[in-house]
Amino acid sequence: MLVSEMEDAVLAASPDTEEELFVETKSQAGYRDNGVGIRGVGHTNVSSIFWAQRVLHTHGTGAWVFGFPTTQVCADSQVSVTMTELDGNGIPFFGRATMQVRNVVPHADGTMTVRYHVGWDANLRVLFNFIVVN
Repeated sequence: MLVSEMEDAVLAASPDTEEELFVETKSQAGYRDNGVGIRGVGHTNVSSIFWAQRVLHTHGTGAWVFGFPTTQVCADSQVSVTMTELDGNGIPFFGRATMQVRNVVPHADGTMTVRYHVGWDANLRVLFNFIVVN
């Protein structure tokens, strides 16, 4: 996709103004072992785990720059992003549209660019779920 095409694709999405960004952070002090064999933050080189969600109304292939606190996202953050369709009540469900996260690039300024595809002809309400590890 050319840069000009990506700019057009970014304009095809819009944020859900009714939804607020949900953020939860786990750090060494706040980590509790839940008994499933996961090592605590203090036992690895992980300094923090950050979780956030954002909702867009979008379809087709696009890219969106999501903003986060600069202390939570940096250029070398390890990132996992998933996406799912939301129903009219904001509940995730397995709809008929196919959805793919194609590229994820965290930036030093606390933003993250996500290229995605929603296989539908009209805008759908899509939940992006982020887990960021530093």
